[in-house]
Amino acid sequence: MRDDSSSEAQVPLPVHAVNASSRYVVALTAGNILVFDAHTGERRGALDTCVDSNAPIPPHMVCFPRICAISPNEKYVAIASDDKALRVWCIDDLEYGKEVFVQPLAKRAGTVHWVNDCEMVVADKFGDVWSFVIDPSHPKQVQSLADADTDVASSDAASAQGPRPKLGHVSMITCLAFLRDASSDTPSTIVTCDRDEHIRLSRWGPHRAAHIVQQYLLGSRSCVGALVVVPADRAESAGFPCSRRPVLITSDGGACLRAWCSDANGKYALQATCHFAAEAMAQFVCVDAAVERRREKAANNLAHKGGFDPQEPEPATKRAKRDDLPEEDAKAGGTSLVIHQLLYFHDGEHDWLVIRVEGAKALFTVRLDQLTSDVSAPGLPVRDACALDAPILDTSLVHEEGCIVLWVCCDDRPGMGTGPPLSKWTWDTDHFTQDAVHGDTPLHALTSIQASNTTRATVSHAVQSKLCLYSQIMTWPKPPQTNPDGTPFSSFFLSHQSDQVSRGMLDRFQSGKRAAGRAKNQASIQQQFGGS
Repeated sequence: MRDDSSSEAQVPLPVHAVNASSRYVVALTAGNILVFDAHTGERRGALDTCVDSNAPIPPHMVCFPRICAISPNEKYVAIASDDKALRVWCIDDLEYGKEVFVQPLAKRAGTVHWVNDCEMVVADKFGDVWSFVIDPSHPKQVQSLADADTDVASSDAASAQGPRPKLGHVSMITCLAFLRDASSDTPSTIVTCDRDEHIRLSRWGPHRAAHIVQQYLLGSRSCVGALVVVPADRAESAGFPCSRRPVLITSDGGACLRAWCSDANGKYALQATCHFAAEAMAQFVCVDAAVERRREKAANNLAHKGGFDPQEPEPATKRAKRDDLPEEDAKAGGTSLVIHQLLYFHDGEHDWLVIRVEGAKALFTVRLDQLTSDVSAPGLPVRDACALDAPILDTSLVHEEGCIVLWVCCDDRPGMGTGPPLSKWTWDTDHFTQDAVHGDTPLHALTSIQASNTTRATVSHAVQSKLCLYSQIMTWPKPPQTNPDGTPFSSFFLSHQSDQVSRGMLDRFQSGKRAAGRAKNQASIQQQFGGS
């Protein structure tokens, strides 16, 4: 899709999301959906999408696709977009009007997860989890998403004719996973995590009874941004206690992981808390949360016609607040560590976790056996197993015939970094090695930094510069709290700044209460005794 409203030169949009399987690679930009054959590199399908949600959107067109997910049988691809809709296509028949499923959502989707070949769950930004079944023989087509939105968002759940959420959090859900029993293909438990430190285990089963809470996992002190399930046999080999249930690994802020193990009764408990060397991880983070907030404001401001310049100084009020901080805190004021994704794999010798930090130019790895016991200061050393020259936006891990393949997309916009928008990496002993996609194919053009003729959509520089691609680094970090055991915290960068902000909020709150009290007393005196 091209932005013809401006005469200025057109620039390509970055690939901000990728999902791969053994046969296909799905890549998303703000302006198109691309499907490639993972082996030949040929393009299997492509759709133009609308970049600007404020502009008129043609009927049935996707507006800014954000999330893509390939079904386990590699037959379907699900796309969640900014127009608050979930669409599912057959991968071999990617065309508007041929969707096998279209569902309006009450809020924008934050996570899309396939349960099996024909069922998926969606966690939205409001904290609700929805379940949808795909039936190709009876495709669900919604003619107008705007008209159907009232069914989903109805406040009267009893009278709503549309789907109802299976469970809900009072905070934004960041990640979810399923726990399965060996005797059943249907997951027995759904695990959901949110921004406010909650980890919840709910019943799933054949009736999808997620309203029944089985257990809360307590102990996290910051945002739980990522979750991974490690099979019980592999966890036992790595040194975790023997159990019939898998081990859960969750993030806690930006430089801490927690391992949860099941006891003989099937109840989970905290096994270990491991802190990483946060300073070593922070040096790879090149995205400033304050700059991204200003970018988002520029994108939402319809009067802001030009491009966004990240080098433009902050407003005077913001600079004044930053100048009040000590030098070391002022330098780190815009650095936020947020673990956004955890991936697990076994390479035949060891079990590994891949850690993706939002806005970092590298992926980190840690061996699973290093997480079996508590580790505090100075923390575990991190290994940058996959380093690029631009911040990483998304990753997808695939097991292919005895090798581990990692697809990585990065932000190659001017000023953010240089590198191919999409790259393929193969695991080699203890790190990833970048592979070249051979042949003169569309996928090769997309993975080659030298190629100028790619399949990506192009827009004006002004539109490209205002793309908001780092929402997690702005919304997930929270003010740090003190651990009862005195162990360090991953959000130490913001500790002093958060104290300053908290004190300022308290002063304003107290002064407001005093002013309201004085006004109330004066009104009472005037009512009783009169006078001015």
